[in-house]
Amino acid sequence: MNEAERGARAQGRGVAGGPRLLAAAASLALVLTPASALAAADEAETPSLVATTEVLGAVVAELAGDVADVHVLMPSGADPHAWEPSARDAERLLEADLVVANGLDLEEGLQPVLDVVRSEGVPVFEAAAHVDVRELGPDHDEDADPEEDADHEEDADHDHGAADPHIWTDPLAMRDVVAALADDLSGLGVDVSEQAAATIAGLESLDAEVREILAGIPPEQRKLVTGHESMGYFADRYGFELVGTVVPGLTTDGEPSARELSELISEVREAGVSVVFSEVGTPRAVARAVADDSGARLVELSTSQLPEGGGYDDLIRAIAGDIAAA
Repeated sequence: MNEAERGARAQGRGVAGGPRLLAAAASLALVLTPASALAAADEAETPSLVATTEVLGAVVAELAGDVADVHVLMPSGADPHAWEPSARDAERLLEADLVVANGLDLEEGLQPVLDVVRSEGVPVFEAAAHVDVRELGPDHDEDADPEEDADHEEDADHDHGAADPHIWTDPLAMRDVVAALADDLSGLGVDVSEQAAATIAGLESLDAEVREILAGIPPEQRKLVTGHESMGYFADRYGFELVGTVVPGLTTDGEPSARELSELISEVREAGVSVVFSEVGTPRAVARAVADDSGARLVELSTSQLPEGGGYDDLIRAIAGDIAAA
């Protein structure tokens, strides 16, 4: 193993997905030639921006307009918690003038490569660094079964007391992201001030529109059960209570125990929740069992995939509309 391979392995150590991630990180050493990143920037007619997720890509593209080229890494429908980059994705990141990432470990499989890209001097804008982050506090249950909880100790350590990365479900949080990103683009010599003002105004109008869509839901019915802890920002903004989740925690890679599922079913019944929402990454059979055993309906909710041909505004309208209809 040469020095470059050892460095890439060090960057990828301890991250789920192992060999594929390490190969993607190690590939950076292979695609690099002297000053290749600078050459790519110099030869480009417009700055190159790379957004990690489809949602971020839509917002960045609206902000940048014609003054920058925007590429989105993750394909439509990808689970951002589970997606892993290819060697070509790593190269594209290296060639960017600015990488726009969500942050807070949403892009778990991308972290080793992002670390390498930073070390090569490519600026990385993390959207979550510019919002009021929602945090999950420790969950202490005096009636917990010690033996069962021990089986999920690793998941609990990861999820409890963790920062919620699902910032895009709140249009006003994305307003703050747009304002900060406009400043960063200005530092690269890209003036998007006019478009930033228009985008911010649009996000504020979107917030008002969502409130109107949800206006018909009485306060006592504003209760959500979702696939995982993905709707916290939306719930906080629009006055919903998160009753529970099918997969415990902030990622889709958790596995609920029999005790957790039994408790969730009881909570759904007691709260009078009529709908369980399933998302990308939610085990369908488990979600179906929760819905059937609690007497609720199971409804698909797209929380991170843009509607076909639509943008960020369309996604948020669809989320609000689906919740209101269900």
